[in-house]
Amino acid sequence: MKKLLTLLWLTGTILACNNHQPANHKNFNNISETDEQHPEAAGEKLELNNGTKWKVDSATNDNVNSLKLILTKFDNGSDKSLSAYNKTQSDLQQGIDKMINECKMKGANHLALHKWLEPLIAQVTKFKQAPTAPDAAEALNAIQSQVNLYSQYFNL
Repeated sequence: MKKLLTLLWLTGTILACNNHQPANHKNFNNISETDEQHPEAAGEKLELNNGTKWKVDSATNDNVNSLKLILTKFDNGSDKSLSAYNKTQSDLQQGIDKMINECKMKGANHLALHKWLEPLIAQVTKFKQAPTAPDAAEALNAIQSQVNLYSQYFNL
């Protein structure tokens, strides 16, 4: 059931980004529609664009930098309680939602971004479900690794 909900949430997220409308996590569209819109992004590994980084727009870059700041703020803080992890998860989710709402990219660069973003969305969803602080710490480490991949594959 959790996998189905995650898949539905990812579908809604992708559709919201592609349609440039605010993501509505309670109103999901047909899954096959997503496959038609982003067939290249589904399940493929993120790679460089013929040896060079993919181009992103400034809004995307700014939003990723905001996600990095959220992670840095948590790392620099002394509160590592489950409630602090939950606050960080909420902040990350809001940052991802903002990135999706502001998405204006199209084409191959956009599809490459989805190959980076979709695993991040799944990791933030898993982070939200962490029952203990150690579980949350593990989930947050995976998120940090995914966010760090951004600069290896994308630039302005």
